[in-house]
Amino acid sequence: MSYGLLDLPAPLFDGIDAAFATVLPPTARLVVWALIGAVVSMLLYYFLTPQKRIGIAKQKAADARRRLNDFDGEFSEAGSLIGDQFKTSFRHIGLVLPGTILASLPVLCLLIWLEATYGNAYPPPNQTPTITTQPESVQTRWVAPSEPGGVPHVQVLGSNGEVSSDFELVSPVPVIHERQWWNWLIGNPAGYLPEDGRVERINIELPESRYLEIGPSWMHSWLFVFFPVLVIVSLLIHRFSRIK
Repeated sequence: MSYGLLDLPAPLFDGIDAAFATVLPPTARLVVWALIGAVVSMLLYYFLTPQKRIGIAKQKAADARRRLNDFDGEFSEAGSLIGDQFKTSFRHIGLVLPGTILASLPVLCLLIWLEATYGNAYPPPNQTPTITTQPESVQTRWVAPSEPGGVPHVQVLGSNGEVSSDFELVSPVPVIHERQWWNWLIGNPAGYLPEDGRVERINIELPESRYLEIGPSWMHSWLFVFFPVLVIVSLLIHRFSRIK
């Protein structure tokens, strides 16, 4: 498996998810992951930001807005009040932003792993997915797992039918491509195509995983389970805690 920087927690996520899978179905696991993501990100934000200074800056920004709203003079005379509002608002943002970015990194890593793990599924046994390539003349072959619990392979064939490349789909990823500059951040679990130019991209029509049975089809993915729970729990933590 090819890891990028943001994929480094993936083995930890895999182990935890495997433990969850012994007692929870996939949809419930997504809810638990959203709860974990919300709690971890909010705790990190709390410990990585100067909460006391943020509280003072927030109050100063509110005071500046109130003074500007209460001003009844000419617009030309409101310059200092407008300047104070911008200055206090940007000071507040400056105190909040670094911690917010750092606190969001674990959730970003989690999102990348969730997409690779919960975004698509392997096809049922004895069913071969459609595989297309760029260019279209390249021949490929789907190799189903030889034993229960195994993972499928995608093979690129040479002109005489020999196997020139073999990719183990340790995660149900629908695309295999050449290594790109951004893969140092986000890797492809299946690996990368050789940079010889013979094949640029392989698309595998894997079935999309469904976790909700209500609403239109585009609402059935893991995103519509994970994100609502993540946002609601984060807002509740912010509302009922001392986090500024």
